Amino acid sequence: MAAFAVLLSHLEFLGADPGSPAAWIYETLFRQGYCGVSFFYILSGFILSHAYGARLATGKPRMRSYFLWRVCRIAPLHWIMTLFFLAWLATAKGAVPGPGTIGLNFLLLHAWSPDTTVHYALNGPSWSLSDELFFYAAFPWLSRVPTRLLALCLVLGLMLVTALAVMAMMWEPVYSPRLEWLFYVAPPVRLADFVTGMLLYRTWQQGGGRRWAGTTAELCVTLAIPAAMVGFSLLALPMPLRWQLAYLPLMAAAVLVFAHGRGAISVLLQGHWPVLLGEASFALYLTHRPLVTLAARLWGGDPAFAPVLAAMLPPVCITLSIVIFLLFERPLLRRLRRRLRPGGKTNDPAGGALKAWQPS
Repeated sequence: MAAFAVLLSHLEFLGADPGSPAAWIYETLFRQGYCGVSFFYILSGFILSHAYGARLATGKPRMRSYFLWRVCRIAPLHWIMTLFFLAWLATAKGAVPGPGTIGLNFLLLHAWSPDTTVHYALNGPSWSLSDELFFYAAFPWLSRVPTRLLALCLVLGLMLVTALAVMAMMWEPVYSPRLEWLFYVAPPVRLADFVTGMLLYRTWQQGGGRRWAGTTAELCVTLAIPAAMVGFSLLALPMPLRWQLAYLPLMAAAVLVFAHGRGAISVLLQGHWPVLLGEASFALYLTHRPLVTLAARLWGGDPAFAPVLAAMLPPVCITLSIVIFLLFERPLLRRLRRRLRPGGKTNDPAGGALKAWQPS
């Protein structure tokens, strides 16, 4: 669902006719789907703590194996999509980005550049993988920090980001690409989401939130997220607050509530198809952008057709993501893990189902 929300946020063509109902729905609800990135970053901190937190302290797996496993999880499909975009730019436009931009993309370092033509170059959503790589590198050391100290660092970090956001709103009340980079893309700032996930895991491990984590809580948090998306939009909450800070508590609550899995919604999500969609969500995240861009370029610009196109694209993107996951991503990951693991075993502890997902 979070990956689907990100997909909806990229249907910009719905705003082609500013006075239409489709444009209102996009600006008020769909556009806020970027909050799905916060969910995935928090989930990533939670899952890596579950899969690796105690094991890294014992030296098994070794640091090299841990890092290679995580790179193999996010890099192959990213590289394939990067090559696809390069081929498309070379044939359709006759020009490609400079070697520096291409190199940063391939090395998953492009989110460190405040230049939008770098961190959003080629496959735009891949900037979040650059952040993930930073989280992977920081996790072995963060996992050793005591809970109270880690929580204190998180609070101080969020206070600093909030203060910067307030000052930014005073100095630059209008949209700025550099502010978007600072409060949405910059890896050190987004580390707060990841650390929140780590702390949530420690809370969950001690039974925190279990008493109230049932059907009512799952329903409330599920409805609260789209309600907040609409509310923040109608209230015109400044973007420096919306890009991360405003959604972080909601997404944290969602991760903790559903981690306990005690409600009716959790039961429904344990079926074959929901699990398959969860497994294919990484492919959906990385492959939807070219389809949306291509469709937007081919449709002709008739505002009356925009809702029809918006209804057609999601099922096509979801179907393609399932095919890519089943025929390419899963077999490739199994082969890579078999090569990395002595004896041919494929037990990356964070390699299955939701444990395998890393965003966007």
